[in-house]
Amino acid sequence: MELSQRKEFILSTIVEFYISTGQPVGSKLLVTALPFTLSSATIRNEMADLVQMGYLEQPHTSAGRIPTDKGLKYYTEKLLRTYSPSEAEAFRVVSGIDHFEGDDAVILTQACGILAELTGTLAFATLPGSDAAVVTGVQVLPIGKKQAMIIVSTSAGSPVSRISRLTEEADFSLFELFYNAAAANFIGRNREEIGRADLQRITSSLGENALPAAPLLTSFFEALEISRSPRVVLAGESNLMHSSLYADAPEIISLIRDPEAIGETLAGAGEDLSLKIGGENASACMSGATLVTCPYRAGENAAGHIALVGPTKMDYSHILPLVKYVSDVVTRLMSADENEKERTQL
Repeated sequence: MELSQRKEFILSTIVEFYISTGQPVGSKLLVTALPFTLSSATIRNEMADLVQMGYLEQPHTSAGRIPTDKGLKYYTEKLLRTYSPSEAEAFRVVSGIDHFEGDDAVILTQACGILAELTGTLAFATLPGSDAAVVTGVQVLPIGKKQAMIIVSTSAGSPVSRISRLTEEADFSLFELFYNAAAANFIGRNREEIGRADLQRITSSLGENALPAAPLLTSFFEALEISRSPRVVLAGESNLMHSSLYADAPEIISLIRDPEAIGETLAGAGEDLSLKIGGENASACMSGATLVTCPYRAGENAAGHIALVGPTKMDYSHILPLVKYVSDVVTRLMSADENEKERTQL
């Protein structure tokens, strides 16, 4: 719903004062802050309308108003005046990551560190993945009479392991049977092509050994699923741990550290700079947070996301352009690296 120009000025002024001071804003302040003359009574009526419409709320009976998630969303989408990064900030970004061209993980680690430093938030990035990643190895390591560790390696990242709990004591022959079946059916295959139908097919082919080998095969598939989760680098945990977000929801740190949860957190992230404010985030521990995301590319291909998490009361006019600028610099470096790979292949 579009607001009248007067209501937009009032909402924008309240949001900016709230972001700056953290305090509710009353009508007396707005009388002097607005760029046109209104009486206190008129301002109070407009504020009451904005409360009724869900853009403002009154935290205490005698207090002023603060923006709701809906009010912040309207502000960021329609009223926000953004600024380009300063020369000093641009120099800090470029000088901090430009000389790491060719090393994706280092580029993104440096980019997140600089973004966290300049914004005072927690910054993270998903590393480039590969839809064509193949299974390169399978291992089975007995760790007890009824337990074994399954280790799956792929061309896209570090090995992933899962503990398999067996239904009965196993001997070497069971592990050998599992390894031979896994190696013959999975090594060299694109991990995206491997599904539950393969599990059922291989299990049924094992005959009388199907039941004791089933936990090993199940653990293999669980490890493979984990390997599909995005690899993540992050920086600025101390920023988050000293914020009101961590005081209210300390589990937010565990969420950001969990690659699988990161995949869910980034679900629905747009193809350009986007943000989820408060209740728009799927996780309950993010209800007081804003998630800002921006994709980066490697050549013509989408490669991953750069993102940050901070309180809803953040300086959007400063932070949003910085995230976009960092994403653009990373895209330039990644694309240069991609072009170099293509020339090498030719």
